[in-house]
Amino acid sequence: MASLEKVKAGVDEFLKKYPFMDDALTPISQKTNVSKVNLVVGVGIFTAVWLAIGYGSPFLCDFIGFVFPAYLSFKAVETPDTRDDTQWLTYWIVYSYFGILEFFSDYLLFWIPFYSLIKCCFLVWLVHYQGASLIYSSFIRTHLNELNKLDGYDVVELRVLPSC
Repeated sequence: MASLEKVKAGVDEFLKKYPFMDDALTPISQKTNVSKVNLVVGVGIFTAVWLAIGYGSPFLCDFIGFVFPAYLSFKAVETPDTRDDTQWLTYWIVYSYFGILEFFSDYLLFWIPFYSLIKCCFLVWLVHYQGASLIYSSFIRTHLNELNKLDGYDVVELRVLPSC
């Protein structure tokens, strides 16, 4: 029972962090007489089962890994704070690398059971648990810095050009 309460507390925290989700769930919760937490948990369980065994699960996983982060990236660009911009740029860099790796290893990944579910969990980890920052700083940044040094550029030297 304690773990169930932790899940409910986590869902409450998620809804407070993203008020647009809370606003979208309020009318559904009122019409169905089901709490918002139970709606989120139910949709989460349905999505996990669909990703594990359902038809079209690769599309659903790509949708989850693209649409929600794209919306949050849009919101980050519209705020004056640049820390969230850096977070989402980092996510998109890692997402791009992952997409390229996945493209070239698709024939092998096809044989992994529940691959869409594993991929979706990985993408959620990238977004919500600063996984993109960890992967970027541990692997991608060092690789890109080495490539920049080969080109004769240092990352510190690169500046954004003013827009026209």
